[in-house]
Amino acid sequence: MERWLLEPNVRRWWDEGEMDYPARTLEEYRRAIHGEDPTRVFLTLIDGRPVGLVQSYRIDDHPEYAAALALGWPAVGVDVFIGEPGLVGLGHGAALVRSFVRHVVFALYEVEVCVIGPSTENLPAIRAYEKAGFRHFRDATVPNERTAEHLMLLTRDEARTA
Repeated sequence: MERWLLEPNVRRWWDEGEMDYPARTLEEYRRAIHGEDPTRVFLTLIDGRPVGLVQSYRIDDHPEYAAALALGWPAVGVDVFIGEPGLVGLGHGAALVRSFVRHVVFALYEVEVCVIGPSTENLPAIRAYEKAGFRHFRDATVPNERTAEHLMLLTRDEARTA
């Protein structure tokens, strides 16, 4: 996993200028994997080979983030990345997110809305999430993030047809 987090394409969005990167990020994943954090972490596979990660979490389980988003309703957040540079930009992201939201998020969580918040500067991710059926809701400033999030949402009903 460390190799994936250090790939230039991934590091660009996940490294927030911290001196201890990726140690802090890896420790966050370890806590989730060991059940010490309610975030659910999944490896993504292509042809049986691990190529990335998807995580899901109840927005309200993270009070500072929930306050920044100020949604006004329960929602699940999703983060995704493909850590193999040769697989980025080939359409895997949209298919992965669409399938994950439909078959995992809405199967595991009793919510009606899933949100995803790529950086406003991450245009390839925004396009991929649009292809997966997400639509722009608004931009949100989140503490400790260097750019605003382009907050996008997908409802349970929309996921059925996306």
